[in-house]
Amino acid sequence: MSAPVDESPHGVERPPLAGPQVEQVPLARPRPRLNALAVAALILAIMLSPLAALFGHIAASQISRSQGTERGIVIAWVAVGLGYVWLVGAIVVGVVVWRVLNG
Repeated sequence: MSAPVDESPHGVERPPLAGPQVEQVPLARPRPRLNALAVAALILAIMLSPLAALFGHIAASQISRSQGTERGIVIAWVAVGLGYVWLVGAIVVGVVVWRVLNG
């Protein structure tokens, strides 16, 4: 018994088929985990804490060094921005209070 031969519509014979044809399906990569420090920084930012800037910078650094195993870079940078807004606001309020108290 011979191997099956694939015949084209033009009557030209092709070499025998080499075993079963298996479609290769790419393996699904695990979803990157959310950086917990980025979430903590965002929570601090929502609570009007200037510490959000510090935590956000640390989280952004961790995410960048994770080589794709962590996500949340946008959350971290939003927290950084809000943290700096609250820091400037705290400084302005402090200066105003100091001027009012010292005449």
